[in-house]
Order: sequence, then C-alpha cells, then structure tokens
Amino acid sequence: MILVLTYSMYEQCTDPVVDWLLEDDIPFFKLNLEDLVTKKVSYCVDVINNDILIEGKSIKDAIDVIWYRRFYSILDYIRFDPDDTILEQVNEEADSEIKTFLEYLKYFFESKIIMPQMPAYGENKLIFLDYAKKAGLSCPQTIVTNDKEELINFYNKNNGGIISKPLYFSNYYVKGEETYSIYTTTFTEEMIGKAPDKFFPTLFQEKVSSIHEIRIFYLDGKIFSTAAITTSSDKNIDIKLNYYTDHIHWVNYQLPQDIEDKLRVFMKSINLNTGSIDILKTEDGFKFIEVNPVGQFLAPGNYGNYYLEYEIKNWLKHQLEKYGSVKKVIEYIN
Repeated sequence: MILVLTYSMYEQCTDPVVDWLLEDDIPFFKLNLEDLVTKKVSYCVDVINNDILIEGKSIKDAIDVIWYRRFYSILDYIRFDPDDTILEQVNEEADSEIKTFLEYLKYFFESKIIMPQMPAYGENKLIFLDYAKKAGLSCPQTIVTNDKEELINFYNKNNGGIISKPLYFSNYYVKGEETYSIYTTTFTEEMIGKAPDKFFPTLFQEKVSSIHEIRIFYLDGKIFSTAAITTSSDKNIDIKLNYYTDHIHWVNYQLPQDIEDKLRVFMKSINLNTGSIDILKTEDGFKFIEVNPVGQFLAPGNYGNYYLEYEIKNWLKHQLEKYGSVKKVIEYIN
C-alpha cells in the first residue's frame, strides 16, 4: 500500500495524484499533518515494539511506498494573546514536540521506498550548490555574511550586480486581509549604504544576466523542462512576480545532453529521486540556481502538457508492483 503524507493548507499538488490513484484502484492511505494534532484520527506509535496503529490497525507491514508533500508546517496549536509570553512559549514548545515526532516517523519508515528520498545533509541550499559544482554545473558566486565591508567587497567584485534571498524558506505573512511574502531581491548600493556595520547573516549571490529561466521537474532520472520566455525587458528578478503578467510565455525546452547528465549526477549525489530544479540560460551557457525537493510541479507540468501528476502516479504504482504485496493490503483492509 502507498502512504501519502501531506497537509491541507496551500498544498495543491497532492490531490491530482490522489485522483489518479483512485482512478486506477491503487491502494493508498492519505494522512494529513493536521490529523496528527487534532482528534480526526486515532493512532498509536509503539516505539519499543516498532509498530504504528491507525484506528486500531497496524500499518507497519501494510505500507511499502511513501510519498510525502510538505508534511511539516508550523501550526497554531494554541491561540494566544501576543502579550502573553507564557502561552507563546507553550505554542513554540508544542511545535518542537511535533517536529521531534515527525523526525521519528521519518526514521521509522526509512527502510520503505520513499519519494522524495531524504536528501543528503537535509534541505540546504548552500550544500546543494556545492554538490552542483562538484557535478560540473556552473553556479552563481554566493556568500553568506553579517559584515557590511564584506558585502561591499562582494558587490564590487560582481560589478554592482547582486541579489539577496532567504537561506531556507519564507512562508506567507498574513495580517488581516493582507498577505506578504519575501522574494529574491536586487540589492542596490543604496540598500547597502543603509545597512548597519553588522547584520543578521544573509545570503547574497551574483545577479545572473539570463536569457530565460528554466524550470525542471526531475523524477527518478526523467527530466521535464519548461522555459519561461519573457517578452519584456522590464522583468522582475524573481520570476514568481511575472507569473500573472501578459509578457511571460511557457514553452517546452530541451536541455543539452551534457547538462541533463550533470543534473542526474547531482541529484544522485544528494540522494534525491525527485525535485524541482531552477536553471538560468545565459549567453555563456547554463547556471544552476537551486533544487526544491518538494517544489510545485503542477504549473510547469500543465504549461508543457507533461501530465506530471500522471507520471508520479505511474512511478508510485511501479514501486508498489515491484516491492509491494497484494496479500498485505488485503490483510490490512480486512
């Protein structure tokens, strides 16, 4: 059986795959993160005897393949007054409790077929860049610094063209009817001038002059590439800000064979069997930017008619047929 681990808020990629699992009568069990912290599902994790029971039934031997989609998210377990420091601390500690529990679940299921596999060294952009470089991919000059003088030196070395972006991930900030988000930002001389001598450690990269950006969905050696062709010279540095404009067009794209081969070497080196990869096409070639193990794939899949939700279903089905046991599923259902 397939175990689908996901969460309900802002996760649009799970259900299209689940629809195909239903269409093909493929046995699966879907578990949302919220189910673990609410009273919707009854479960028991027997740590010493290495077993997990859901609604009184053991699923340890029934599960063969696991697909997870952003299974972890910060939840508000307790609604509290921002001025009440005690309740705020309780909420933070509850979040740590759930994190620890989820880490154990990953450990518990590590012998199963998992997509995505846990990447080597975790989801770390800086380590991924190092492995991409080792695989022969060209990468932008990158630093992390807390020092204004170092930032000025980096700015000058890159002829006044640098950007800043989060080291890991930035979620949406919701305040009333307004929603805010952090995007990749061009860091100007004026911004550097306003920066203090010492600041919070920040990621800076050279600003790559690109012809177009290429979004790649990688699935166990298969590569599906889509290029964003921008017909305006006034394009934003973060392509997400161009999504709903009239001057962006998505087309299928064939990467050179040597770039695809290097991407396969890179993904294997970090132990990832799937992920969404960003690459920039430049005058000189291609620049690797980053990989997101659980990146959004519906939009580029739809633009290129790749039907990626169907490809994922087929991958899960193949793994289940290869490693699963129909007998175990029947025993679980009965």
